[in-house]
Amino acid sequence: MAKKIPELTRGEEEVMQILWSIGSGFVNDIIARMKEPKPKYTTVATFIKILENKGFVRHEAVGKSYLYFPLVAKEEYAGNVMQSMLSNYFDGSLSQMVSFFSQKENISVKEMDEILEIVEKIRKG
Repeated sequence: MAKKIPELTRGEEEVMQILWSIGSGFVNDIIARMKEPKPKYTTVATFIKILENKGFVRHEAVGKSYLYFPLVAKEEYAGNVMQSMLSNYFDGSLSQMVSFFSQKENISVKEMDEILEIVEKIRKG
């Protein structure tokens, strides 16, 4: 069974999304990519410290600064979140989840064909 990855708060996830997109960066690099109003340096640094404690981020010293980089891949976290959603909201049923999104999100015929194609590839292994 895959290891349990802790869930992230909205702020932590925003920082991770930026780190995943840039690969690595300093606190100021992360802040520069955030939406207005930009948070204070200390707020982002606190999120990064929490992410380090949760095992999502590591740093290396570069001069007097720290360069941060992700330890958990975006795909790994996304898979964990989706598995949690599947278990908590759809009784573990992928078909219930797809049915829910097809009704609520108005999935196009093209998207449904793509979903069916993915399922067929998985079946064939």
